[in-house]
Amino acid sequence: MIIIAGALIPILFTILLGYGIKRRNMLSQEFWLGAESLTYYILTPALLISILSNRSLSDLPWFNFLSAVLGVVVCSALAVIVYQRFGKAFSPATFTSVFQGGVRFNTFIALALVNSLYGDEGLSYAALAATAMIILINIMCVSVFAVSVGKQGIKPLPVLKQIVTNPLILGAATGIFLNISSIGLHQILVDSLDLFGRAAFPMGLMLVGSALSFKGLFQYWETTLVSSSVQFVLKPVAAICAVNLLGIEGVSALVIVVFFSVPTAPAAYILARKLGGDAPAIASIITSQTLFGFISLPITLYLANIFING
Repeated sequence: MIIIAGALIPILFTILLGYGIKRRNMLSQEFWLGAESLTYYILTPALLISILSNRSLSDLPWFNFLSAVLGVVVCSALAVIVYQRFGKAFSPATFTSVFQGGVRFNTFIALALVNSLYGDEGLSYAALAATAMIILINIMCVSVFAVSVGKQGIKPLPVLKQIVTNPLILGAATGIFLNISSIGLHQILVDSLDLFGRAAFPMGLMLVGSALSFKGLFQYWETTLVSSSVQFVLKPVAAICAVNLLGIEGVSALVIVVFFSVPTAPAAYILARKLGGDAPAIASIITSQTLFGFISLPITLYLANIFING
């Protein structure tokens, strides 16, 4: 528990630093927009390429690992849909926020935590988990918006475009291609990509902090409660069950649990504004989950170490 808390404290401090700098207007809005683009389009893809391009992937439990990851994502999505269908239904726009709050994950917090706890070995698994989850979650979220608040139903081409142009997916795909094709990268290039790719950790976490907003935090308590129950209870439990059922052990199992224990992604707010969702509701969910996640994460990972076989 102490080791886990020790890994989380620097992450929390970096997020709070980003929040403080943004709220005191020490840097312009243009800086944050530029930093977001730099981190999203360059730094994080560079990190994924450096992780995956030259490391052996043949010994990774591909089938079981990806089956567990994708299975838990589907489980979380179904839980939100079932609640909407049989519980106290939200408005269509608010439902999209609850869905994103229960299904999405914060890539930057997940990668930073895996790097801190499990090092390079953990990052190899993390890159695969992130790629698989980003593809499936993008398809799910865009489809939910189309069905709930869209006028013309699901359009496959826009969904496909979002996937094939996603920088994180492109970075991981490039790294995997360089690896399995035996092309690889010269060590100088790997070291260079790794050097500025590591800058994605502090920059990404500061961006998480800059996106926090406490306006209307208690107004949306019900949406936050439902999405957070899925995010912090159902998903970690499902992840632990999945890795035990599929015989996944060690670092790979713990990485899966980390990815299903972190808060939802700030990008959910952008998608809500863009596609007609309930933006204030998802803003409240993002802030509440980001803060609560640092209470739940040490407990979840401590229990995971006890209940995961091996």
